[in-house]
Amino acid sequence: MIIIIILLIIVLIFVSYLLYLSLKKINQYEEFILQISKIIEFATEKMKQVDASGHYESDDETGFFFEQMKQIQNILNDLFETPGDEIDAEKEKK
Repeated sequence: MIIIIILLIIVLIFVSYLLYLSLKKINQYEEFILQISKIIEFATEKMKQVDASGHYESDDETGFFFEQMKQIQNILNDLFETPGDEIDAEKEKK
């Protein structure tokens, strides 16, 4: 009986350690994706400043680039929930 309890404790410690490592890795990936999101958001804002008149964005070749940057930013924005999203959702319910 004691052997079984000792084995269960060892397995529990091992699984807990694996869980800790997994969560640590997930947090690293999340930070990496958030950094990419910030870079794309910054690039989009700078592109809009350069193209204040809208001539480049309406052009076929550069307009394609603008549209792709917007799509990437929207995908990254939908990837993670932000605290502001929860507040907005509560306001919509009311």
